[in-house]
Amino acid sequence: MGVLYLYNMKPFEKFLEHSSFLRELLDNYLELRIHLQEEGYSQEELERVIRPTMTMMRLREEFISKKNALFKQIKDYGFEINQGELTEYIQPLLNKIDEITPLKDGDNKRRNQRDEDY
Repeated sequence: MGVLYLYNMKPFEKFLEHSSFLRELLDNYLELRIHLQEEGYSQEELERVIRPTMTMMRLREEFISKKNALFKQIKDYGFEINQGELTEYIQPLLNKIDEITPLKDGDNKRRNQRDEDY
């Protein structure tokens, strides 16, 4: 089955299987999820974050930067890909991280003492 899986992969996907840039992106996302857990966020609250912590903002900016760098690296190697295809490839990986780092359910409100990162 492993050979069939690799055979059906797009060329850029085969490249990403061994990309340290992808690993850095996923590590960054995991760090962000752990921070969100520690802060007591629910998935619902992430739809509209009113007062993000400095750590949240830093990790989000790093994620965006790493994703853009990964896209550039893929393009620099000559692979034909668009941002949507990259997102489509990455999303199931992010979903798996979401599964192993669940946030509080929607009934639990985040404690907001306005003392984050102080």
